[in-house]
This record gives sequence, C-alpha cells and structure tokens, in this order.
Amino acid sequence: MANRISFVDLYSFYNDMDGTLLTSMMDGYSICYSIRAFGAPHINADSKEYRERLVSVEQEKAESVRNIINEAIRNGVLSKEGKFRY
Repeated sequence: MANRISFVDLYSFYNDMDGTLLTSMMDGYSICYSIRAFGAPHINADSKEYRERLVSVEQEKAESVRNIINEAIRNGVLSKEGKFRY
C-alpha cells in the first residue's frame, strides 16, 4: 500500500532570483517541493509586474526547510522579501 504524502504551503516570494536559489537549495537537499504562482500580480515602484509564488514541501520536512530558508536569509543568499505561511 502506498503512503500518502501531505504537502504544506510553507513560504511565498516575488523575487525571480529567490525562486532560482530556492529551487537549487531544495534540489541540493533532495527535498520534494512544488513552486506555483499564487494570487494576483504585484506591481513594484518600477512598474514591473511580479506574481507571488508559493513553495510547498512535505509536511514532515517543513521545519527543516524553514531552518534552511532562515539560514539562507541570515547569510544574505535569499532576500528578506519572502514570508512564511506555515
């Protein structure tokens, strides 16, 4: 019998570079994840349109991924623009 895997929406961000870095980090730690667009577009001061993206991870790994993201923010690898949702 297959095990059911529960995903949680952990973190959201707008920055394309953050998306690339998050993807690399998740792949590097062999974490199963999903990134998808969420909500309406956001317009910044330069009139550039950004869509909020949401990172979902396995619920049992959410705390580990939170620690990885927090460490990347502290080290200046990720911007401080994102926010945790779980």
